[in-house]
Amino acid sequence: MATKWSGRAGWLMLAGVLAASLATAEVARDPAPRQLYAEPSPLARVITGMGGASERARLDLAILIVEALVSAYESELDEALRELTRNAGDRRRLGRWQQSVAPVLSELRVARAALYAAREVDLHTDRHGQVLLLIDGRPLWVAWPRVAGQNRLEREVVAEFCRRHACPSAESADATQPAAVQGGWVLSQGRPPGWETVDGLRCEFPDLSSRGEREATCRALATDLYALAAALREAARRGGRIEWRHLALDTGPAQARQRVVVTEGGDYLSVAVPALAGNPVDWTEVRRWLRARTEGRSVTATVLRAH
Repeated sequence: MATKWSGRAGWLMLAGVLAASLATAEVARDPAPRQLYAEPSPLARVITGMGGASERARLDLAILIVEALVSAYESELDEALRELTRNAGDRRRLGRWQQSVAPVLSELRVARAALYAAREVDLHTDRHGQVLLLIDGRPLWVAWPRVAGQNRLEREVVAEFCRRHACPSAESADATQPAAVQGGWVLSQGRPPGWETVDGLRCEFPDLSSRGEREATCRALATDLYALAAALREAARRGGRIEWRHLALDTGPAQARQRVVVTEGGDYLSVAVPALAGNPVDWTEVRRWLRARTEGRSVTATVLRAH
């Protein structure tokens, strides 16, 4: 039996939620700084490369996206209910959050049911990289409950999609997981133990305990730095000005992508570099390595010091 639709107004609820959050962010932002580059999200990369994909592949990706959205909002609702029982003093705030999540989750469940009966399903991205599903012509904007978890959730969706179907392009395949970082532990007299990449990025540690965890930290930092160097090259190619002495990470609220400031006036790149944001890196060394990398030169740099 065909699913009954709640009407276009209901389907646009997620778009309204997203638009409101974007409008709030724009009001709060200083209008002077310019965004010189925005890294496409994992989903946006795949969808952009799906020009020749089959209807089956498009439907599978749409189902994976909506299932992940439903699961994410169900988790948020469950957490709100648990908090209500544990923290009665904050009942009003938690109640408001529950009331805001419940109707969105209801709309997503309707969308999930409609997908299995749909005659036509398509996927698009807008100029900001926001993902839009069209289910029999009705729009559903993809808005995750927490932007800080967006990259992880989208990578999981893309990884599952690429397991079932050939990824549309090498760039899309890269979105499923970071490229392997080559390197190893280096022990030198008079220096703390360090893990180094083959191209000269080094992380130092006070001792050799927790080697696996520390190696993973350095690999994550190297992956972020490679991504940031590529973003800087692209921004420069487009005519953006990079003032290296002002390059820094903007420490604002948690987002799916971090804002990397590149000029005194606050012009910035929007790039997912969570390891850089979460570790006490030596930004003098980071800037030096990034500048050399962007200009096609090779240098060694100790980006994480022993503490």
